Amino acid sequence: MSKDAINTMTTTLLHSNGRWPSDVMLWHVQIPLAPTAWNLLRVCLSDDEQQRALRYQRDADRLRFAATRVALRALLSKHTSTVPLSLRFSSGIFGRPELTGYGNTLSFNVTHAGQNALIAISERRCVGVDIEYTDRVIAWQALLETVCTTDERHALLRSSLVHGTKGFLRCWTAKEAVLKALGTGIKYGLQQISVDPFAQGVQYVKAPVKNIRRSSTSVLQLHWIDNLVSYVGCIAFGPLGSIKVYLQSTNSSLAHDS
Repeated sequence: MSKDAINTMTTTLLHSNGRWPSDVMLWHVQIPLAPTAWNLLRVCLSDDEQQRALRYQRDADRLRFAATRVALRALLSKHTSTVPLSLRFSSGIFGRPELTGYGNTLSFNVTHAGQNALIAISERRCVGVDIEYTDRVIAWQALLETVCTTDERHALLRSSLVHGTKGFLRCWTAKEAVLKALGTGIKYGLQQISVDPFAQGVQYVKAPVKNIRRSSTSVLQLHWIDNLVSYVGCIAFGPLGSIKVYLQSTNSSLAHDS
């Protein structure tokens, strides 16, 4: 791994302080957006990753992907005692990225927005993470029927406009983090889970949809990350031994890892 590439960004371990389990490593990456950073980062990417990065139309998007992947490779290499560029990635049953050869023993997830990326890694439980920029105008009321459950909608509509915007982004990041932890992504359905957008501390995830037979969501917990200026993040994590957790419903082919 090129020292020049590593020096282009700052990677910091966020201390849990009881917000998530100590076996979950959550890293904050400060992404370099200077165009010159690409030449330093690209040499730390595989050929496929370089091609994927070049498909981004905007330089900022290309650098976000490249810097996050370079940081991820560096961090995963420490968990596997492997040279970063020799690591190979594959996709799980629902398309979630996995580290080839470690799908049952290592869970990781990444997210990025602006100049910030978060990388969650655990060798003991499933993890998911999301981050969103908060200092922007969002017509969140128009998205309530698509994104939020009935309880969430009521809580947000009872709040002020400012608190409603923050609450909506809390809902969004929580749902993204949880569904990424499960490995399904948002295609499973944002309304399949419910959270309290204004709760403090760790909370369990609720599953209001009746056709979920297995309580996969209810064993997941989450905590918001509010100490990044102008951003809100959320990390979701399962119980010990939940590197792979899948949902099972009565009328779908979603896998169940027994």
